[in-house]
Amino acid sequence: MRFSDTGQTARAVEELCGGRPDFVICGSEPGVEAFDALAAHWGLRPNSGPSEARRDKFLMQGRLRDAGVPYIPHHMASDTGSLVEWCAGSGLAEYVVKPVRSFATDGVYFCSDLDEVRAACDRLFGSRDLSGQVITELLVQERLVGPEFVVDSVSLDGTPFVVNMFRYTKETIDGNPVYRAMSSVEVGEHPDIVAYVERALAALGIDNGPAHSELILTADGPVLIETGARMHGGLGPKLVEAASSHSLIDLTLASRVAPQDFRHRTRSMPSLRRGIVECFLSAPVAGLVAANRVRETCGGLDSYLFDTCEQAPGDRIEKTTDLITSYGRVVLANANPEALVRDVRHVLDLDRRGALMEILPA
Repeated sequence: MRFSDTGQTARAVEELCGGRPDFVICGSEPGVEAFDALAAHWGLRPNSGPSEARRDKFLMQGRLRDAGVPYIPHHMASDTGSLVEWCAGSGLAEYVVKPVRSFATDGVYFCSDLDEVRAACDRLFGSRDLSGQVITELLVQERLVGPEFVVDSVSLDGTPFVVNMFRYTKETIDGNPVYRAMSSVEVGEHPDIVAYVERALAALGIDNGPAHSELILTADGPVLIETGARMHGGLGPKLVEAASSHSLIDLTLASRVAPQDFRHRTRSMPSLRRGIVECFLSAPVAGLVAANRVRETCGGLDSYLFDTCEQAPGDRIEKTTDLITSYGRVVLANANPEALVRDVRHVLDLDRRGALMEILPA
């Protein structure tokens, strides 16, 4: 079914379930506001504050600012002129332009001058985002400098628990940030990030359930890029299962269906049983697959866990320009940090040389 208004959708769900549901969980980013509305309607441990600020990145940064939490200088507008004018007067060196409801790096552009800001606006205004909505408003922000982290947490009644962390490695292709690797990080090594995320979640009213936060560790400390009031998408939860002492999936469910079990499980600090890295594979051109050598080339590595590359000769592959157009993943795990780093470098080097996927340009 498709969410319309709260009452109508609640009635449709109750008819489908044979009554009022006992529990509700947000499944993905486009469902955040629908989840908030239904959880509040049924009194099923809802979040607090304006739901829009958990989807709209402009409102999100405003909530941080108003709560005294470090935030990114930003401006939102529905026309190119206003965005360019703000950039010109900002004194910033570089900018990020993106839709206010962007997710999965959809429509995100890194810009180093005003001409690049204009070009990004021209490409984005009037186009459709991943959820199918026409883009009418854009956000421009300072491009922060520093390593980027992802922090997954689960909250219960206003108390958050950081389950795991990863550090991103990205490259810029045609002005777009493109993922290359996501590497596990020990939560206990970054108490500053944990404390910052706890403050950010409180400012955003994420009181119950999972949250997926991305931030930059600047020279002045952590600063939030954005938080999704839902579980980590893609392979993230599976990686946590394979490497961590705590399960992101189990804790998300426990926060809804078994609060006492959640409290018991979160008495201990999470720790890694082994390091784990998700390598994002990148196609330099669009075309047809001539040969897929991912598994035969990577399968013998000491750290190889699995891959997602099932392409057969003749299948079409798009040029990689963002997360969605990455043609696959190779996941590596190892208790030996040196072996893991060696294998990650090897996989990414093979990918850059075109040795994993032979593509006939089309």
